[in-house]
Amino acid sequence: MILYQLAKRLEQRKRLQQTIDVTDGDVKALITQKEQVEEQLHTQAAVWSEEGQDEFLLASLTPDNEWLQDTMH
Repeated sequence: MILYQLAKRLEQRKRLQQTIDVTDGDVKALITQKEQVEEQLHTQAAVWSEEGQDEFLLASLTPDNEWLQDTMH
């Protein structure tokens, strides 16, 4: 879930930057949205770092070797 959220925010930031780059008019609102997305990225990264969420999720994604061995017999 963490990677999904990160990927979605990065994609949103990329789309906003592309829109800013091709827009000739007033881009203040787009820049504000991009800054908000970047702040969300930084905030979420800080939460994950402080709470050790990444370690918990990595452990939960590790394949169960016992299950794998049972299926091979």
